[in-house]
Amino acid sequence: MKIALSGYYGFDNAGDEALLLAITSSIKAMAPKADFVVFSGNPARTTASHGLYAVYHKNPWQVCRQLHQCDLLISGGGSIFQDVTSAQSLWYYIGVVALAKLLGKPVMFYAQGVGPINLPLSKWLMRLIANKVNIISVRDRESAELLKQLGVVKPPVLVTADPVFALQPNEDDKRAVSGHLPASPCIGVSVRRWAALEGYQAALAQVLDALADQGYQILFLPMSWPEDVSESQRVMALMRRPATLLNQNLSSGELLAVISQLDMMISMRLHALIFAATQGIRFAGISYDPKVESFLGQFALSPLPLDAGGMAAQIAEILNDSKMQQAVMEMAAELHRRAQENARLALNLIPRKAVASNK
Repeated sequence: MKIALSGYYGFDNAGDEALLLAITSSIKAMAPKADFVVFSGNPARTTASHGLYAVYHKNPWQVCRQLHQCDLLISGGGSIFQDVTSAQSLWYYIGVVALAKLLGKPVMFYAQGVGPINLPLSKWLMRLIANKVNIISVRDRESAELLKQLGVVKPPVLVTADPVFALQPNEDDKRAVSGHLPASPCIGVSVRRWAALEGYQAALAQVLDALADQGYQILFLPMSWPEDVSESQRVMALMRRPATLLNQNLSSGELLAVISQLDMMISMRLHALIFAATQGIRFAGISYDPKVESFLGQFALSPLPLDAGGMAAQIAEILNDSKMQQAVMEMAAELHRRAQENARLALNLIPRKAVASNK
């Protein structure tokens, strides 16, 4: 049984690398002999980090050969089907799906976060190709609704959960980061550059200074390294109190282990919020994308206001809410169960003869 994986892999984005780990480990738990090939932006790095065979994602001969040999293509998870950051990337990922279907292979969209999709060509391609896949699972109801609006009506569309909810830090990851944590209590911060939110940095810096005055250590965690380092440094430069920047290329498991030790996570990056939720850590989100708002809504939270007063008030409310941690843990347990459902759906698509050959 061989499964091909297409997604934003090999680019040092902790969230997407966590997705790869979560998808493969969930499938391995149900089918221990499953083999994988990853279409990666850096095959050597993917193999070194995950122990998985990988080929360069833009080598058409390698991609075609591996699709011909595989029993299933998994597309996702993450937010690969959107054209805000790059329309060409959406066209690429949908092209891989189209090639797999031309070769007669079953395809699953695996816990996708779909959208925004704005360009007419992108919408047409999604409607054309997504209607040919075998099954679609999405991580939120907004994604399911968008697919319906686009005219994707033929394959079953199921709302499950982000695959990362199936992850837990292991002992090796905990040991690897044991020396990186400042003294408790500690609040983690994950930011990224986003032109539409320009100006939030000063408000966030003011709020973080106030938290530091209360005795909290402030730890900046670049989820996409080194891309997020400069934005972290911009906020730190506006603070009057010292903060720590974890300027290292940590694995997704190591970042999960760090976040598990925090008192709170303040993040623009979706997967930093998800990491916090899986560990029962309080969190607050700065929304740059509908996917962040969708995730926060699952926990009855709204995005942080972008003014210092509103931001500080909402963070204080979260920190002082004695029931929030238990509520987060209960919701995370349900999302963990739904995340594992993705693997079962994927394995059900594999032809019986391929499954039998792995027994």
